[in-house]
Amino acid sequence: INLPIETPPGLIVHSRPYKKLLNGLVLAERLHMRQTAQGRIIAGSDFGGGDPGMDAQATARALFAATKAMLVDSDGLELDFHTVGYRPTPIDGFPIIGRAEGMDGVYIAVTHSGITLAPAVGLFATREILGGDRDPLLEPYGLSRFAQ
Repeated sequence: INLPIETPPGLIVHSRPYKKLLNGLVLAERLHMRQTAQGRIIAGSDFGGGDPGMDAQATARALFAATKAMLVDSDGLELDFHTVGYRPTPIDGFPIIGRAEGMDGVYIAVTHSGITLAPAVGLFATREILGGDRDPLLEPYGLSRFAQ
């Protein structure tokens, strides 16, 4: 199966555990952040993390500095590590969800927003796989839209 996807890199910074600074997700113009139950501040420059460029360590330091600058009482906050992941992203930016035509037993669910869409996609996919009923909401997201 040839899936029309890109895999852009994304960088996320993780602080060392720190006292409670945030009560939920912070969405700013150029970055987002949240604090884990363990006290880590996790931030990215977009929802998949920013492109790390040629020097991921320098990009991580700059992102962490911007994150820290947005927080009150964060003088002791320290960068612990950064991660770089590769995000499966359909080339048109929309999910690919549905059966692979002509291939029995193959069902595809690819989306950059996998964590946020997983409950709905899982429900719709289960209904389609087990009962054969495709939800009309999924019609625009089939792999067939890329057929030429």
